[in-house]
Amino acid sequence: MSIVDDFVENLVERNALRVTGALAVVLVDGGINISGTLRSTLRDQKKSKDLLNVDIPMVAQVKVGDLVIPLPKIP
Repeated sequence: MSIVDDFVENLVERNALRVTGALAVVLVDGGINISGTLRSTLRDQKKSKDLLNVDIPMVAQVKVGDLVIPLPKIP
């Protein structure tokens, strides 16, 4: 096997990623605000051992431009 095959096998096939948490989505004037915390755990399924635990704070603002909906002409 090549080094790439070994890497893919060890990283992707043998490990599992679990993501939990809560997000708040708020509609604001001109867009959306998203905030919350995610917890991610990388687990080695072969050894049944957690390899990495990460807490990820999340704050995002998404701006949406004006929406124009054309209406048909009524005769």
